[in-house]
Order: sequence, then C-alpha cells, then structure tokens
Amino acid sequence: MGKARFYDRFIFILIAATAFLVSGIASAETDEGNEEQRGASWHEISKDHSMQILYIKSEGFVATLFWKNITGEEHAAMLTDDQFANGMVLIDLPFEFLLFDLNVTRVAVTKEGTIRSEDPSNKWAIAPLNANVGMTCTNISYLFHENSLFVQWNNFRFNHDKFGKHEFSFQVRLGVRGEIDFVYNAVPYNLTHLRENCDFCLADKFGVTYPRHEVFEVAPYNEIYELGFPMDFKNYEVKKGIVIRFFTADWCMGQKNCYDCTKTEFELSLNKTARCSWCPAIQKCSSTRDSLRNVWMEKKCDIHHVNESESCKNFNQDFLWFDCYPFVGAHLAISILVFVFCVLFKDKIIKVCYTTPSKRLRECIQSKIQNNNDQEDGHCNTNPMRPIETDV
Repeated sequence: MGKARFYDRFIFILIAATAFLVSGIASAETDEGNEEQRGASWHEISKDHSMQILYIKSEGFVATLFWKNITGEEHAAMLTDDQFANGMVLIDLPFEFLLFDLNVTRVAVTKEGTIRSEDPSNKWAIAPLNANVGMTCTNISYLFHENSLFVQWNNFRFNHDKFGKHEFSFQVRLGVRGEIDFVYNAVPYNLTHLRENCDFCLADKFGVTYPRHEVFEVAPYNEIYELGFPMDFKNYEVKKGIVIRFFTADWCMGQKNCYDCTKTEFELSLNKTARCSWCPAIQKCSSTRDSLRNVWMEKKCDIHHVNESESCKNFNQDFLWFDCYPFVGAHLAISILVFVFCVLFKDKIIKVCYTTPSKRLRECIQSKIQNNNDQEDGHCNTNPMRPIETDV
C-alpha cells in the first residue's frame, strides 16, 4: 500500500472514529425515526457501489478541522462578475483531480453552488447546494493549497422575497487523490422548507453525479450509468456544521483489460478486500455489484469470469471461442452444407459449370474458324449448316 493510500486510510479511520463518537451522542438525544436509525453521523455507500460518503453532523471540532478560511489567505482569489461567461468561470488546476476514470485539469465554477465539467460532453457535477440558474447571488473565492482546490461561496442568497435576506456560507475541497469534501459553515434555514415554498429556487438533488457512457461489443452496446452519490435534502439534512466526505468505492469498471482488472482490489467490508473480475463475454471488469451487475448476469459472467491474472490469456481464448459459438457454428454449418452439396452433386456441378460451357465454347471457336476459312476462299456462306452449291 502506497504512502498516499495509507494517508487516506489513516485520515478516514480518524474521521470515522470521531464521527461515530459524535453519532453515539447525537442519536441518544434525538427521537426522530431516521436520525435514531442512522445516528447523527454515518458511513454509507451508493446503490451502485461507485461512491461512498462519510456524513458528519458536528458544529465543533470536525467542521473546524475541514473548514478553510480562504479570506485570510494571501494566495486566495475572488471571482468578479466580469470573469463569468455563460454563467461560469473556468479554473485550471495545477494537479490532476481524479474523478472515477477522468483526470480533470480544468473545472467550471458557478454562482449556483456547483463545480462542473468545462467540457459539455462530460456532464459530471459536484454540487454542495445546486440552485437553479439565475436564482442566486454570491461571492466566490478559491485557493490552491497542498494539492487541493478550495472553493468557497460566501454571502450566498436566493433571489426570493421571503428567503433572500438570509445568507449561506459553504465550501468544497477537491483533493488530488479524488476525495471531495463539503463543509457547511452557515445555513440559515431548512432547505426542504425552501423547496416547498420555492420549487424553482433549488434543484431536488445535490452531491456528486457522473453520467458515464459505457460501450459494449455485444448487446446492449451503449449504456449510460449514473455514477456518484446523489442526495436529497430530506434524507440528508444540510445545516451548519455538516461535513460530507466523498470517496470512490468499487472502481473495477475503470479497468480496461483482464490483467489490470484482476490486479485491482475493492473493499468488501472495513477489513476485507476482494479482487475485481473480468468477463470475456462483454470485455468488461466489474465488482459484480456495481452498475454492470445486470448485464453481468445476462451474459452469464457469474459463471464464466476471471479473478486471477495468470488465467487471463488462456481463459480469454477458450471462453471467447465458447462465447462466440453461435456465430462460429453458423459459419461451420454453412461450410459443411456446401461441402456435402458439392460431394453429392459433383457430376452435375461439373457438367453444368465446366463440361457444357467448355463444349459450347469449343463449338463456337470451331465455327468461327470455319467461317474465316470460307471467306479466304472467296465464298460467303450465310448458312453454315448448308453447303454452298456450285455449277459443275
């Protein structure tokens, strides 16, 4: 395990321990059903196992630990209105931010409380709030610090008569190893209440989303899978002191060949890992519980797959032949039929295709030669079947 990965694991355990300590205290103080079941803080993984979160409710130590006071930093930059084009400002990163299989080097920051792809063809979004376009005004600052990008929205207000007087303050950190932190420093009111009174102010989902286009060599050929961790404001409360950290979970789908696939591991549980599996039938790598799980079962990848890199070459060759047997069988059947037909009807085929055309060609050539000889003798025989009559 590399130093970077060890560092991430250490930080994760440290935060998790703090979170579950806070969770134990908070869950004992609340009577609400959802809060009582999950506690004030919890760890959760998305349904497609592409991303996991650590959700922490704390107005004290944890929130202070994650919050970066950008306004006091010498190298911080504040965005101005004249920098915005098409509602966004492009920021070049001094490092590659790893978002699933994307190496992001430029991001687009918006006044709606989102960070998006600068490429319209990649519609990923990192949204700590996700307001609708034109419904907000805010001051945005950003800072590069220790291979991280911090983006902070201050004095964030909705353009609404009832809610426009109150200001939000929140922050996003993008880390070089793909980790994403949301930190909420000021949330003046309940966002579900805002959506009930102003349905055009705020989108119904926030979090991290990435619609990934997957191409197959067999049916279904093209699919779009929604990766990430989308959240709603009812089940994931947003208020002051909330910290949400996002991690990539199972990322077997990003491996492009059998060898890389079978050398990649993912976490089954806190202290248990498993290897990704390669399916030659669809030429894809999967954890068998990710977005590919349906096509994995349809193509019988649960039976025919590879887990060991040593087996990749032989297994692929054998399985690909077996997997393609309908097409190979069809070609083989046609070849056999043609062969049998040729054997059974050999004489007729030779007569039709060779003997008869050859005979006709020979007769034609002889007729031409005879005509040429007659013309050389000064006679014109217009009927080759009848001899020329002469006076004796």
